[in-house]
Amino acid sequence: MTTIIFLVLRATHVLAAGVWIGSTVFVSKMLTPVIEKAGPSGGQVMMRMNRGLTAYMASFATATVATGVYLMWHFTGGFDSAVITTHAGLAFSTGGTAGLLAGIIGGAVVGRSAMKIGTIMQQTIALPDGPAKGALVQQAAALRQRIHWGSSAVLALQTIALVLMSVGHYV
Repeated sequence: MTTIIFLVLRATHVLAAGVWIGSTVFVSKMLTPVIEKAGPSGGQVMMRMNRGLTAYMASFATATVATGVYLMWHFTGGFDSAVITTHAGLAFSTGGTAGLLAGIIGGAVVGRSAMKIGTIMQQTIALPDGPAKGALVQQAAALRQRIHWGSSAVLALQTIALVLMSVGHYV
């Protein structure tokens, strides 16, 4: 039974990580630039998908990190430092740390900024053109820059995690 649980969680980890990384690439490198170039109609699309996208990304990040913690615990025999300091242990723990940081930055920087943009977009709909609306548009632009930076950091950390996890058993 323990073997079955291990295999299910390992498969879940790999699948969730694949979806999470693939979604990060798609959203940050393809979808977001197209939405930004679409102007006001792009903002409407983003408003409609904002909450769902944030929850979607958070669920795959959480599944990846949670199953990864279990797999690390299993691999190291309960986080035994003698195992963690081996080449494989260092590869897996460094990759795991990169994945955990990707999840934190994804939620704290990217997710929160996206939610704030959604709120700003809701507010700008009701406002006439003027200084108040202009200030909100500037806030949204700053948040988009924050999302761009955060997404790049998340993608870099995910790449580090992916590479280290894929070679961990062979170093």
